[in-house]
Order: sequence, then structure tokens, then C-alpha cells
Amino acid sequence: MSKKSELLFIKSKVFGPLYYHNVYSFYDEPLIFNALNEFGQLFFCYALGCDEKDDRWIVVPISEQNANKLEQKDMPILSAIKQSANSSVLVIKTSLESGKQDEEYVAAKKLPYRLPTDKVFIRENVNYDGKRAHTHRIRIAKNNNAQIVSGILNKASEAFGEFCQGYLKKFDLSTKFFPQDAITGSFVYRVKADNAKQLKLEGYEILSKISVKDDFLAALDEREVDLRTVRKLFDLLLSNDLKIQLIDEESTETIIELSAEYVEDLIKEVDERLGSYLDSSMVPQADNLDTLRRYLMLIEKYGYVTATALKVVDRQVSYYRDACRSLSLTHNYSKLTPVGTAALTSETDAEFVKIIQRQFEETECGHIWMINQGVDSIIKIDENSAAEFLIENCNGLSDNTSRRRAQTLKSWVKKFKLHS
Repeated sequence: MSKKSELLFIKSKVFGPLYYHNVYSFYDEPLIFNALNEFGQLFFCYALGCDEKDDRWIVVPISEQNANKLEQKDMPILSAIKQSANSSVLVIKTSLESGKQDEEYVAAKKLPYRLPTDKVFIRENVNYDGKRAHTHRIRIAKNNNAQIVSGILNKASEAFGEFCQGYLKKFDLSTKFFPQDAITGSFVYRVKADNAKQLKLEGYEILSKISVKDDFLAALDEREVDLRTVRKLFDLLLSNDLKIQLIDEESTETIIELSAEYVEDLIKEVDERLGSYLDSSMVPQADNLDTLRRYLMLIEKYGYVTATALKVVDRQVSYYRDACRSLSLTHNYSKLTPVGTAALTSETDAEFVKIIQRQFEETECGHIWMINQGVDSIIKIDENSAAEFLIENCNGLSDNTSRRRAQTLKSWVKKFKLHS
């Protein structure tokens, strides 16, 4: 961050000292920018250049709301100068010879200078004083310009952030977006990326592909995208007729844009792939079915399970908890379902294993594995195909992790065959 003296733009007789804040155009020095006075009030400053005698500037107070419109490209530069039909601006002239400063209010509509047209917008937004806490904006708009319920705004923003973070993670880019604030009167969340430099160097190119249909479909086929996260976001955009954008604050570049129309064109493709979608959360890690039955007993008896009681290490408690949940044996991890009760009270090991087999065949993992191997029962499957199946079909697992997870599948299938 620069020292305050280095940020000084001009000492105005009318507005007091003005300091550089956000710069929109720069050539040797800032030419178009927002400045702050000592009280934190905003001013829009526009360089008129030099004539034979003076260096000339337009300075006009600007509200935070209008400054945000300017930075979001909702307002052209001209409207920041001529903010209303009857507004006035301060023209500051500094003599090139003597340095004497002259300040005069002029009606904006009577300015005798060549100004940009109403089609010219800012192209960058460099934070000059280091006061800006955010790096990006998540902008949400409704196609018919109607109001958006705040709950929908929050859900769409969270789902979009979750989607971007998850997609970047597939490329070993760990980036999170932390909300800083929301802009009053606008559907915009200002957020800070915790890894902004790497995001800009590598992540932008990755994210931008999502806005292109063919690239997006390729990402789906390469299992680079979590389909459930995508479906959640797409449903919010489509059902509420929304468009959402991720915008780089400094360059003002739109990195990614998803609209309801774009989503509508893609959602059938997403739904078709969901039928055969598998990710790491769907693959069990509870190797021992006898221990799984003990987990059910402990839940029924105590309502909770400890590693000591289950006779496993701490992390394995969650493995058996998740397996019971995916097999529909428990409700929310703490109460048995009717199927869970039937499994627990089964009179023989064979009867218990039969129940687990039937439940596994109905999970995404079991069902997709059987389709992949062309069989109609899990006991007809070659258990040695487990690792290759996971490597080729499971989203979010490395080859090594797939081989470890495959041990559970092999163990279960062997048990199923033993009691068939």
C-alpha cells in the first residue's frame, strides 16, 4: 500500500485533498479514476488534458451506488460526468507556468470539451490505494429485471461458488471465494479469492470453458465436473430465470457467465449423464460386513457409535456410518430404517448378507458397476474388475485411491458369493 502522500491527486479548494482510490485509465499517471477525500467521500475525476496554458480536470462527487454502476459497466463514463440534466461539475485548471490553481463550477450540459460518447465504459479497475478487500464480483440478474428474493440470491451465489471451487479443484487449483459484502441496490456479491494470483494465471482459462457448450460437454465427459453440484446450480438458474457472472474486479473481465437460456440448452445432457454418474462419496469404504452389522447394533442400542465400541480406528467410524447411510440402513446416521432393522434382526449371516447385497445393488455404485460389467446381479460380477471400474468411472478419485477403495468392493462381492 502506498503512503498517503504518494496517493495525493490534488488539493482542491472546494473538496479538500483528494486521494487516488480506484483507477480506470492510466497513461504515465491516472487519467480516469475515483478519488477519496479525508472524510471517505467519493469523487469521479476525468482528465481533460492540457491546452497551451493549463492542465485541466473534471471533478464531480459520485455516490457509492453510481460508482458501483460504473464499475459494473451499467453506467457509461459520460453518465458519471453528467449525472443529471441539471448537474454541475467542478473544472479544475492548473497553470503549467505558475502552478496556480483555478476552480469553477460549470453546468455539465454546457461543458465545452470533447467527452466520450454514452457507448464508452471503463475497461479496468485498479485499486490504487490498497483499500479494496474484494477481488471478484458474483453478479446475478433476472432476465425480466424483476426483484430476486434474497434467499434465492444467497442460494445461487453459494451454489455458484461451490461449483467454481469444485471444478478448479479437479485441476489442483485450490481456490475459495469468501464473501466481503453485497452492493446496495444491486444483485452483486463482492468476494475475495484466497488464491487470486494463481486463479488469474491458470483458473480463468479453465473456468471460461464452462460458458462454451462444446467445452462444457467435454468437461462432463472427462469427469471434470461434479454433476450433482452442476444440477443444483442449473436448477436454481433455470427455475428463477437467472443469469450469473464471475467478474474480475481489476480487469472488469467476465470470467464465466451462465444464463437460464444456456442452462436450458444443456440440462438434458446433464440429466442423461447423471444416470451413470459416480463420485467418491458413492463408493463404500467399510470393508468388513461383520463390523457393519455391529455398527447397526450399536446405533440401535445407544444411538451413537465410538471407535472403541466398534473396535476400529477413529476415521473408520465415519466409513461405516456413510456405508450404512448409502445402503439406506440408517436415517441421518442415528436411527435404523426398516431395512436396517431387518438386517440387524436377521437370524443368519446368509440372510443378513442377502439384505446387504440387495441394498448395494440399488446404490449408484452397485447399479453402475453391474451395467458396466453387463450383468444383472452383483454375484455375477468379477470382483477383480473393481479397481479398473473405479479408475475409469469414478469422479474425484486418483488411481491409487481407486485401488484402495476397490478392496471394499472386492470384499463385499466375495462375501455375497460365499452366501449365494
